[in-house]
Amino acid sequence: MAILGVGTEIVECVRIAKMIETHGEQFLERVYTANEIEYCVQTADATQHFATRWAAKEAAMKAMRCRHQGVRWTDIEIRVHPGEGPSLLLTGAASLWAEQHGIEKLHVSLGACRTHATAYVIASDELD
Repeated sequence: MAILGVGTEIVECVRIAKMIETHGEQFLERVYTANEIEYCVQTADATQHFATRWAAKEAAMKAMRCRHQGVRWTDIEIRVHPGEGPSLLLTGAASLWAEQHGIEKLHVSLGACRTHATAYVIASDELD
């Protein structure tokens, strides 16, 4: 497996809370997929879950080196698999970018506490 890129991001949960408070549905729908919104609003601390997903999307864009390349926030979806951990689903421009640049797999690790959320993403050229 060759590592093609690495990305990491940390964000203050209060920053995402302020964006949601200020911009509401417009912010949520610009950044998160319907599946992500549905998942997060059902959790005890939705802000923390939204912040973690924001960090993961930023980290993925850094690992793929696709910032400012037409990839939308909603082209990257963070999925949760009980007992297996999180994964990233690429659609639209993100999927096309990955294919064009030989990115077969994105490995993701998420973390959060009350005040901060973080994510680490590795882009590789092999599925497993």
